[in-house]
Amino acid sequence: MSMPTAAELTRARTARRGVAVMLVVAGVAACLLSVFDVAAGTGLRLSVTVGFLLLGPGWAAAGFLRRAPAAHMWLLTLGVGIATTLLAAQVMVSAVWWHPDLMLYIVAGLSVPFLLRHAVVAQ
Repeated sequence: MSMPTAAELTRARTARRGVAVMLVVAGVAACLLSVFDVAAGTGLRLSVTVGFLLLGPGWAAAGFLRRAPAAHMWLLTLGVGIATTLLAAQVMVSAVWWHPDLMLYIVAGLSVPFLLRHAVVAQ
């Protein structure tokens, strides 16, 4: 196994930063669409929200991996995102407290600071 070149590492860091920035934008957009009840009838709000919930928390966790292959990053991202969404739904169902909008705000509030960190310091 050969060591990656400096150019390859730079491209990987730039790609990780770009994904983190896009997920921050998606998280903020999902929260704003929910707060202002914008585009409730279209698929825009649903796709932005589901996209953020599946990728945002996972990328916030996967960003701490050092020099991991892209496949590992994406597998961890999807696994953590799906697990977070399922656990949040299970908590809401078990507590008979169904407020997905508040859970979106909580997940975004926990994920976005780490995503911002990864946008600045990509490893």
